[in-house]
Amino acid sequence: MEPMTIDRIHRPTEEEFRTKYLNLGKPVLITGVNEDLPQFKWNFDFLSKELGTSKINVYDWGETGPTIQDDFLIKKMELAKALALCCEVDKTENQRFSICQLALDFLPELYDSYMTPEFLKNSDKLDNLSWFFKERRRIAMFISFFRGMHWHNGRHAIAQQVTGSKRFVLYDPKDTPYLYPKTFLESPLSWFDERESVFCSQMPFEDGIENIDHDKFPMFKKAVPYEIELKAGEILFIPSHWWHYTHACEPCVLITEFWDASLKDWGFPIAYRSLFMKPYRKFLYSKVVKLKKFNRKEVNQDVS
Repeated sequence: MEPMTIDRIHRPTEEEFRTKYLNLGKPVLITGVNEDLPQFKWNFDFLSKELGTSKINVYDWGETGPTIQDDFLIKKMELAKALALCCEVDKTENQRFSICQLALDFLPELYDSYMTPEFLKNSDKLDNLSWFFKERRRIAMFISFFRGMHWHNGRHAIAQQVTGSKRFVLYDPKDTPYLYPKTFLESPLSWFDERESVFCSQMPFEDGIENIDHDKFPMFKKAVPYEIELKAGEILFIPSHWWHYTHACEPCVLITEFWDASLKDWGFPIAYRSLFMKPYRKFLYSKVVKLKKFNRKEVNQDVS
């Protein structure tokens, strides 16, 4: 299927962004706002110099690199060391270590200086979600080469490309039947991430979206891709429950802001799962994690 184009918009007003894209659940690439925002100065040199000794959680995928099985350990590492390792990656199978979904709460110097773009200032006042589903806004850093096909749990997101470039391939939630989502049995509670729950596809994307086995996954060819290369200084709006796959064109820094989507903006049919997952994460995860029945284990030694 030939990729569809994604709209580009330069320095949108809040009203323009809300009426043309947010309310319609339509992805868009936004340009021209990076000079107003301090987070676009957080390149590798800045992070290493200013926060290099900060200890962070790093994903260790082992010798084989990332897979859809999410088989990794979480290790503590100084940020400067982690950045140096991430910069050595030139293809997916070389990505042993990655900084993935690192909440800026763990780097308060960055959290305190982060600025939500003007076009998004009041979006969290529009969600009208019941307290049962509502979660606080979240900001996370990604320095990883590859992320398999997934969607966010009842949340909109803006991906802000600080350095380098990254390829995004998005699919409308209506194409969910063609994307082979994992079942609950294939992704037990141990699968869900503590801070940004996602569901993944069964299809192995480690070798690239072009190399999916169509004999094994014949319906995939019916899905309509929306493809874009996100470059430094640009922002991509990813609506709630839109599937997306990412692959870095080079080592890069990406900052993503997540916020609750109004229930009417959830992307069905896959969004039915969020009716369960959002309250689970809000009320039960911290209790369940204490049972230590998770595939994701934290290793409490520093990596030198």
